[in-house]
Amino acid sequence: MIVDLQARVIGELIVELKGGLFVHRDAVLLALDLERGGHALTARDGALLVTNGSTLSAEQRASIGRLKRHLLAIASYEAPS
Repeated sequence: MIVDLQARVIGELIVELKGGLFVHRDAVLLALDLERGGHALTARDGALLVTNGSTLSAEQRASIGRLKRHLLAIASYEAPS
């Protein structure tokens, strides 16, 4: 997913990832936090999948719901080398 995080901040809330994907800053921070916690984000058939979902906190679940569109874009994205 976001192994090579090369990004620049556009305004206060938008981040441009390497290759031109624009997403909400909080989605990037949440994705990194989830990865550090042992969760993997994947996209399949337009759905966002989070591994080890039973270990997510209520706060994480709410954040995932709020940022789902951005997390789905991150999980689907393949940055250029």
